Amino acid sequence: MAVFFRRLMPYLFICFALNVQWLYAAPGAHGPDGEHLTTETSQQFSLLPRFETFSEAFELVGEIKPNALVIYLHDYQSNRPVADAQIELETAELSSTAEFIADKNHYLVEDPALLARLQQDGNHEIVLTIITADNADLLTASLAHSAATSHDETPDEHHHDHFPWWTLAVGVLLFVSGVLFGRRGAAK
Repeated sequence: MAVFFRRLMPYLFICFALNVQWLYAAPGAHGPDGEHLTTETSQQFSLLPRFETFSEAFELVGEIKPNALVIYLHDYQSNRPVADAQIELETAELSSTAEFIADKNHYLVEDPALLARLQQDGNHEIVLTIITADNADLLTASLAHSAATSHDETPDEHHHDHFPWWTLAVGVLLFVSGVLFGRRGAAK
């Protein structure tokens, strides 16, 4: 019996070492702000609805949060945020202007009617008029919004709920074989 455990021990150790969860959390598994660099496909659906568009002058990303639409506007060539632009957003029969928030370097739209419209299921065509001191442009974007993207939970809320219980069984088996192997060695 001891010979069996002696031969099995290296294989058990390798099996256990290759599947320990702390090995997966090595440097590089999380970004500098703790975000997960690799996400499961089920988590992709819980991200906030967003749209992106660009032209030769500007690039723009809009993210719909429950109580506001956040717009990030950058210069296309330098990728620097554009401050103090006039942004008018139109969709269907509704329009609203965005307010620049200097300390966060983004624009905010808090029009309840517009937000309610954008949070409805379906495809929304958005026209954005951007006017700065140097430039003016007209951008179009499309927002595909479905019930699958409107979860009230954060993307990482249930990320750590899955535990591979079989690794516990391998660990117990490794422990028991170590104890038996240790007793066998101490008896000699």
